[in-house]
Amino acid sequence: MGIQPGNKINNRYVVIKELGGGGFSKTFEVEDRLGVNPNVPGKLQVLKVLNLANFRKQSDREKVVELFEREVEVLKRLKHQGIPQVEQDAYFRFIPQNSQEFFYCLVMEKIEGQNLGKWLQQNQSITEQQAIDWLEQLVIILEHVHSLCLHRDIKPENIMLRPNGKLVLIDFGAVKAHTQTYIHQQQNNQIGTTIGSRGYWPQEQIDGKANKQSDFFALGRTFVHLLTNQLPSNLQEEARTGKLIWREQAAQVSPQLADLIDWLIEPHWKNRPKTTQDILQRLQGIKRTKRGSSSFWSSFPSLLSVCLNIILLLLLRQGIQPSDGLIWLIFVVVLIIAIPILYRILSLVFK
Repeated sequence: MGIQPGNKINNRYVVIKELGGGGFSKTFEVEDRLGVNPNVPGKLQVLKVLNLANFRKQSDREKVVELFEREVEVLKRLKHQGIPQVEQDAYFRFIPQNSQEFFYCLVMEKIEGQNLGKWLQQNQSITEQQAIDWLEQLVIILEHVHSLCLHRDIKPENIMLRPNGKLVLIDFGAVKAHTQTYIHQQQNNQIGTTIGSRGYWPQEQIDGKANKQSDFFALGRTFVHLLTNQLPSNLQEEARTGKLIWREQAAQVSPQLADLIDWLIEPHWKNRPKTTQDILQRLQGIKRTKRGSSSFWSSFPSLLSVCLNIILLLLLRQGIQPSDGLIWLIFVVVLIIAIPILYRILSLVFK
């Protein structure tokens, strides 16, 4: 692909560096110079360029372009903070110098932060609390995505973590998946290693029959990776059921959360959640269980204080005069317990 750093695209975007890409597209970091003072840096964005070099037949090229343009229209309509924003004029065709072939380009919001694949390399694995928070964020994003399309390529590398802790789902794989399915139907054979992200794609998606439950599967496999720091493709499966064996690698995970993840990654798509709301309801149940446990321990000082006072009153009622030392001990314990409770009450009153 003849795009290099320093090139100016469409008389507006200056290429800073190549970010990556596969067989169907490449991405570049670009600086938007539209209406910007020459002495002032422009806005950084991401340029995605469709790569048609792998398609020899004109009919295949036309189909790939059609699918790419369809994906662009969907992305323009997906307005959510968890999805890179695409402006109405962000799609265009470009002919480089000394070339007669069109490049099909899409400019998207550049997400600050790092993808979860790189984050995992630095942090080993996530806690249960992080898993609950991140899973809830991604399910809400998926709910928005599924109103218009499927993602088809969920994995840690396609999830960005902003500096403020919010997640963004990037690199929508619909073009790639649609294209692979189309070519598979035309050629009636397997695509080989280009079929997708090994370990994250369910069988029905490999067979070209992706659905919403396919995204749920990839989401669950992503969290297996984040919780175990093991690639799903490196983990064993039960010979009889095909279920992934991963729990022993994630000792920090409660049975409730592990059950939810296993539900997401059921081998057969009909056994997975039907909607994003099903997943969110299960997550809310897990959060209520955790809050109930924590609320017990937060109320424990109050219960202990009451018990100590009852013991003291019973002793006095029985005519037993506790020693001064015991009285002072009970008083000090009650005072120690009462101080944080009073502080919490006062902080709420004067908030």
